[in-house]
Amino acid sequence: MKRHFADKVVVISGASQGIGRAMALAFAREGASVVLVARSAGLLEEVAQRIRQSGGVALPVPTDVTSPDAVSTLVTATLERFGRIDVLVNNAGIAKVGAVESPTFADDARDILQASLFGAIRLTQEVLPIMRRQGSGTVVNMSSVMGRKAIARFGAYGLVMHAMSGFSDALRQELAGTNVKVSVIYPALTATALLEKVDETDMPPAFRYLTPLSADDVARAVVTAVRRGKRRLVIPRIVTVLLLTEAVSSRLGDLIVTGLARHRWFGRVMGLSRGKTYHEAIASSTEAARRGIFA
Repeated sequence: MKRHFADKVVVISGASQGIGRAMALAFAREGASVVLVARSAGLLEEVAQRIRQSGGVALPVPTDVTSPDAVSTLVTATLERFGRIDVLVNNAGIAKVGAVESPTFADDARDILQASLFGAIRLTQEVLPIMRRQGSGTVVNMSSVMGRKAIARFGAYGLVMHAMSGFSDALRQELAGTNVKVSVIYPALTATALLEKVDETDMPPAFRYLTPLSADDVARAVVTAVRRGKRRLVIPRIVTVLLLTEAVSSRLGDLIVTGLARHRWFGRVMGLSRGKTYHEAIASSTEAARRGIFA
């Protein structure tokens, strides 16, 4: 079986868990040497061991992407080991829930900007000169559906994801003609630990009845998008209906979001509520991990 990323080097931030971990495993299965980036050395080593046990190559580099010195050290370590960087996946980030009128809203937005947007900018600025010298490469920016349509009680996260969209669009145009590509990914709600500590009653209303995507589904879609050179990818495709409606009329876009928040049947009709809710999915995966099912 052909492995599409054989001899390629893929750097993934936020690789210790969730979508980042799933992407690391998915790229490794396609033959890539994977550089694992996150703050937790222990969790990174677990992912690295999983890849090595399957015959893959992994280099865990514990890194705080908000630190310019740490990012520079990461890139140096990658070049010393592999000599090149073919794909950079900017996936590190955090999320916080709260209304715009919340006294912590501005601080929450700053925290998310620092971890998600400015971390991605630092990594990209360090890696781009390498890709330019190689004459090839792909920068993948993980945004969210919130990067095209923000929702109530998720405004701080939404504004940062919108910024990630703007960053990606500008970068793609600046790199035109260089053979360095830019892909921006817009996943819907996904069953990761991103909102695990948020009380179910405090979740953004539009999320209450949604069945989240699995991290593995998102990871497979990202690998395919990079292989095909896609500029943008919305996951799942049905969410494109919301985004197209929003582009025509913000009133209609708001009506769809309101429908998702108030009526589970509405989510079922759209194909977005056909299983466990976010907290039910997280509870199930936690119980399975406790029992060793995914060991």
